[in-house]
Amino acid sequence: MSKDVGVLLEDYSNSVYRSLARSVIENFLLQHKKFPFYIPLDASILHIKPWTTIVINPRDTKKAWKTIVQRYYDSDAYKILNNAVKGDPLLAKYAAIQWLNSLFKKIESESKLLPPQPQGQSPPMPPGDVQAFLNALDTQVSPSQASKIIARIVSELEREAREILSDIEALETFSHLGMPYAELLDKPDEFRAKARNTIVVHLVRFLRKVRRDAPLLSVAKMPTLVGGRPLGVKRIQRWSELPKVIPLDYIDEDLLSYRIASRTVRVPESYGSIPDYVVYLDKSGSMAGSIVYREPPARVEYVPKISFAAASALALAYQLRRVGAKMTLKLFDTEVHDPITDFAQLIDTLLKISADSGTNISNVLSDALKFRDERIIVVTDGIDVVSEDAVKKAKAANLDITFIFIKTDNSLLRKNFHCIHLSEARPSILLEV
Repeated sequence: MSKDVGVLLEDYSNSVYRSLARSVIENFLLQHKKFPFYIPLDASILHIKPWTTIVINPRDTKKAWKTIVQRYYDSDAYKILNNAVKGDPLLAKYAAIQWLNSLFKKIESESKLLPPQPQGQSPPMPPGDVQAFLNALDTQVSPSQASKIIARIVSELEREAREILSDIEALETFSHLGMPYAELLDKPDEFRAKARNTIVVHLVRFLRKVRRDAPLLSVAKMPTLVGGRPLGVKRIQRWSELPKVIPLDYIDEDLLSYRIASRTVRVPESYGSIPDYVVYLDKSGSMAGSIVYREPPARVEYVPKISFAAASALALAYQLRRVGAKMTLKLFDTEVHDPITDFAQLIDTLLKISADSGTNISNVLSDALKFRDERIIVVTDGIDVVSEDAVKKAKAANLDITFIFIKTDNSLLRKNFHCIHLSEARPSILLEV
């Protein structure tokens, strides 16, 4: 057991610490990296326990490792990270994995800079052997040189702590939308790659803003006066409302048939209803381009159009989920892709989204005919030629459809459908439609 004891005043036989350390070292990022077990033990304890309760053993003789731990412990970067992950096994595990991976890479690069030992003394240091490197710092280099090397290692670990904190902030944003920690952290390198993607970085920022500032979808829907009819009566809008036709309209069968065909037959106004949504999201190559985003009081920047569009879609999906409705996402370019309704899959898809290919709105209009009872939103920045036939069919079907044009326009679509034109990013736009 003694070889498993690190440099902290801790009960290293604690099954919780040992189990966490084993799961850390067994992660595929660290599987082929050679660590003595006390190092992942210390790394796990440093991140699972509150920093205020951690004590470094003043009598420990592991000089180099103890100095690394002490300097890292004293840093603000560590304390801020610890406040974010302490007490949460999944977050602490993620932090320990990334921290150890960074430690290994830095030690590997630093070991190449150590002066060679005189012939006949020590055997060459095995590449990637962390314990051999720490022993070399303790016994084979001068104290001043060891101190400089340790300073560089700790600086890298502090940088890594800030990177982990950034990951955690992104993770919290997605977890607030209902995505479990475990699914996102299952592959830490893949999650970090997503969290560092420029599109996802801005997507996360927009989601935070929308969650904080955007108005909620109202569950109650007030009745409206339509054409002077009594309050609570409206023209039919969806075929699913046929069973609700007001009995008075059945007096004349021919007139009833005409009214149904022309959608002028009357039905009771619905209260408290939120329709399901279908969002067609343009992923064509031009969506990788930028759009102006202004944040009070005077901050202006250029952000990827696809980031703001994807964040808007996620925000809408989250709000609909809260009120018992659903959103179907359909990505499109020259083709309309398969529908996505599962919320976890929707988040995962938007995390991986990339902009490529061209745009075909005619295909979108044809596909939208499948959704006569849903509210349809099309978000696009590329409108070339749109088939008049596709427009006529969508218009005849009386689709509840809104086009959100990002820095573009189309007179045919504008003439026939509700259209919103954006010259600047408004992440809450889908909640306002």
